[in-house]
Amino acid sequence: MALIIHVDGGARGNPGPAGAGVVIRTDDGRRIHEAGYFLGRQTNNAAEYHALIRALQRAQRTGDTNLSICSDSELLVRQLTGEYRVKARGLQPLFEQAQRLLLHFRWQVRHVRRGQNSRADQLANLAMDQGQDVLVFDADPKCRPPPVPDAAAQVADRPPAGEPPTTQATPGLRPPTIPPAAGQRRVQVRVVRQPAEGECPAGGVGAQEFQVGAGLPAGLCLHAAHALLPTVLALQNTNAGDFAAVPTLTIRCTRGGCGATFHVSPLRAGNGQTHIESD
Repeated sequence: MALIIHVDGGARGNPGPAGAGVVIRTDDGRRIHEAGYFLGRQTNNAAEYHALIRALQRAQRTGDTNLSICSDSELLVRQLTGEYRVKARGLQPLFEQAQRLLLHFRWQVRHVRRGQNSRADQLANLAMDQGQDVLVFDADPKCRPPPVPDAAAQVADRPPAGEPPTTQATPGLRPPTIPPAAGQRRVQVRVVRQPAEGECPAGGVGAQEFQVGAGLPAGLCLHAAHALLPTVLALQNTNAGDFAAVPTLTIRCTRGGCGATFHVSPLRAGNGQTHIESD
């Protein structure tokens, strides 16, 4: 069974009071979860990521591993697929948290029109209207929305004019670190599509396949490294029992026009492929 997830986030004032809407159903139409989450002061883009994170946290409890994610945020979709870089410092920890959660699933993400995402939008606005989390439905009668951190502690992904940028503190999120070399988990990277001719500033990806431990191979383009690093770090920081079970992930270089594509998986893992798509 697969789960169909619709997420939406918004802020009144950008940044301002923000809400996230989450709708989760099975692929045969059975409702799993509908809720709006009040996020305190956030920007629109941060709210979109919070909606995705809340959805993935709830999806983990179902035990289902196949997800189809729908969002009307082109930025969110293209950052998840590696087509856009995460430039806002406040979004980076949210992006990394979402990447780590996605490692538990076989998933695809799709950009949809706002009209196709209306229920999630309604739920996000409902949370903003009421200034609190609103649980409309959950298949688990014991389900309660997770606690929302103090709004005063929230940091928007775009600071007010005249103030230096700051990194948003995300509850429970610690910056990814590479494990010591002695116990280094190694990640396999396979090049399934070379860069378009003349598009790689480093002259192309030399090796067709390589392993990543404590560092990336010499000569790898900065754009490709930028695309690969969040997933490699997330893989290396998974629980020991989950590491070998992580499916193969498809990552695209972030440089426009390049088209280089990589398959990333735990070393010696041959457990399927995650397809990442966007419209």
